[in-house]
Amino acid sequence: MEIAVLFLSIVVIILLGYIFFMKRELGRVEKSIRHIKDSDSNRLVHSEIAIKELDRLIGEINNVISEAKEAKVDYKNKSEQLKKMITNISHDLRTPLTSALGYIDIMLTSYGITDLQRQGKNYELKDLKIVKERLERLEELINSFFEFTKDEFVNASITVEDVNVIRVLEESIAHYFDDFNNKNRRIIFNDYPIRLVLKSNREILLRIFDNIIGNAYKHSEYDLHITVKQEEKIRLIFTNKLMYANLDVDHIFDEFYTYDISRQKGNTGLGLAIVKQLVQRLDGVVYAKAEDNNLSIVVEFAD
Repeated sequence: MEIAVLFLSIVVIILLGYIFFMKRELGRVEKSIRHIKDSDSNRLVHSEIAIKELDRLIGEINNVISEAKEAKVDYKNKSEQLKKMITNISHDLRTPLTSALGYIDIMLTSYGITDLQRQGKNYELKDLKIVKERLERLEELINSFFEFTKDEFVNASITVEDVNVIRVLEESIAHYFDDFNNKNRRIIFNDYPIRLVLKSNREILLRIFDNIIGNAYKHSEYDLHITVKQEEKIRLIFTNKLMYANLDVDHIFDEFYTYDISRQKGNTGLGLAIVKQLVQRLDGVVYAKAEDNNLSIVVEFAD
């Protein structure tokens, strides 16, 4: 009886030791996998205990890690190839388009207008202007698509520094001041601090503000109100009257979302999608809301 108890005790001790070392090894393997994932290391997982079942498990884990690394490299290479292809296509499209617009400008601004008017061929002058408008529309589409795809495939880290958000916003307003003024519209900057410093990227912020203000100019016929609030978060609110009652504010940041009426105004459906993409690159949030017949685009950044 005593021998049986002693034998069972030894077995229990051996099993407890096995469980202890197995648990410690599994913990080490988990830590190794986490390190590989977080550091993007090229290392593989190795076992310090020669146990067949554990070796098979680690072998399968290493196969998954290797396949994931190969897929990541392949995706990166294909993304770079696609980016280069889009850049080349954009350049190939822009070159003849710019040339065509240049020739039409020459015809309209030099001998074209005078000759056509002298001959009484106003319909030909009108046709030239229509052609120019269509080419400018095509140029806008190409530029918008190129800008969107460029940001879509650029994953490089961005440089951040202290940026005065108010100064950047004032610069963007100045870009569109004459456009609004020529349409008897105003950009009204309400309730804003003189200086508001944020750790951010100035160039990306300027592109965000330009796209939002440009979108309001194209797809509204009213004044644009801009309000900046510094509470728990920095909140920038761009508000104008809502022109389209059926506009789906929950989807206006979706790629290629357009509303039928706005399509007539040259909407690519990419302007606000680009805004969303850029805001997210700065770790911010953007959303839209419709209240009291007003449309507001709200951009938020952590203070």
